[in-house]
Amino acid sequence: MPTFEDALSADRFSTYRLWAAQDHALARRLYTFNVQLSAALYGPLHMLEVALRNVADRRLIATRGVDWMDDPAVLVTPYQQSCVTKSREQLKRDRKAGTHGQMVAELNFGFWSSLFGRQSTHLWGNDLRPIFQTGKLQRHSIASQLSDFRGLRNRVAHYEPILALPLAQRYADIVTLTGWLSPSAVAWINDTSTWPTIYPGIPILVVDPTTGVTSVAPSVLPHLPA
Repeated sequence: MPTFEDALSADRFSTYRLWAAQDHALARRLYTFNVQLSAALYGPLHMLEVALRNVADRRLIATRGVDWMDDPAVLVTPYQQSCVTKSREQLKRDRKAGTHGQMVAELNFGFWSSLFGRQSTHLWGNDLRPIFQTGKLQRHSIASQLSDFRGLRNRVAHYEPILALPLAQRYADIVTLTGWLSPSAVAWINDTSTWPTIYPGIPILVVDPTTGVTSVAPSVLPHLPA
């Protein structure tokens, strides 16, 4: 009969076994905890992405016009332009009209993050800086955070390990950035998020300074699912 490890594949489970020093039961608890934390992050990441794309789109319509997606003075990189082309083609395959609203939803997080990248500095000042309701702020700080969020989102979406990431900082940054975009959006996160009840607020993994080996922090064991 196939085992739990067979169902996951030895490669997928190997990371957890290493962290658990080959203790199968502990590795399974870590895997379960990884899934629970990933599920708790799904809602906040969802709201951040949706708020970002809608707020950015409204601002670009106001400053560049409703056809900003087709303006080469706005989207200056081949990546951005290809994202628009691929999204239109996908909507066409899905037999959708390809309205502006459908395009906003179809374009991926990588596209929206790219609007704050180094090659799009022309969009920062008058176009996109005003969407963040906060004081002093630099474009590269937003770009760096969005890169971190994108990596986290992709790991969550593809069922990859996230336990080694600085999760407390990532969650705090998600809440902060969403709040800058929309007080209503961050209020939704605060009202609905299960993160505070699941994340123990202490390190999950620790690295031995001598050997460099990563293992489970003893203090987190009581917080892991049975």
